[in-house]
Amino acid sequence: MKTVLTALALAGLGATAAQADCYSIYPQGSGQEPVPMVGYTVTEAADLDGLMDEPPLAEGANAIACERDSIVPRPNDFELVRYHSTPLLISTGEGEDAQMLILGFQPAMEDENGEMMEPQYRVQMAQGGLSDDERTGIIGALEGFAESEQALDALLRAEAEQDS
Repeated sequence: MKTVLTALALAGLGATAAQADCYSIYPQGSGQEPVPMVGYTVTEAADLDGLMDEPPLAEGANAIACERDSIVPRPNDFELVRYHSTPLLISTGEGEDAQMLILGFQPAMEDENGEMMEPQYRVQMAQGGLSDDERTGIIGALEGFAESEQALDALLRAEAEQDS
């Protein structure tokens, strides 16, 4: 996720924030600037019923950055990072008040000792600090992802049964 952050920071997302709410972000070293995702926001896509559609990332991009009023993840952001394996960078503010949070998902995997690690969401504060309320909100959002995943799985199973 750090490579995504570096690409975003170098590209100066804050300077182009007025153009779009979300951007396709390229890997570090690609030399490509963030591309505005005109007419697309993760919030709107994830808030629709069922699993959100694959995001319309620009070719070669590997993450999405969104300008929001708060860096606290929204209840359905898990759909992007878990089911579409796309890290989400959430930024707010400008200058000294700028904050950036990176939300990603690490699937279950074997560690260097051969032990299985549980799947987990990853959060990294890439810029700025956190207030106590923001910290509490982030923890609450992450805890809420499990409940939201269960509800989504139940809905998808019900839809599959109706189609059968």
